[in-house]
Amino acid sequence: LGCVPLALASGAGAISRQVMGGAVIGGMLAATGIAIFMIPVTFYVVEKISGKKAADKPAAPGVASGGDHA
Repeated sequence: LGCVPLALASGAGAISRQVMGGAVIGGMLAATGIAIFMIPVTFYVVEKISGKKAADKPAAPGVASGGDHA
């Protein structure tokens, strides 16, 4: 919200302030969108793909699967 006055600036030098405010607001919205949506979706897809590969491979004889380490 602190950049809204920059985006709505008027007066001397207002064009540069408006451009800077728009760039900052746009960058924050883009970064938020990536952090909230793209990273979790990418993580989910990678986990699904790696989970399928791990499920397709048979466990080696004598090796317990499950990761219960003491």
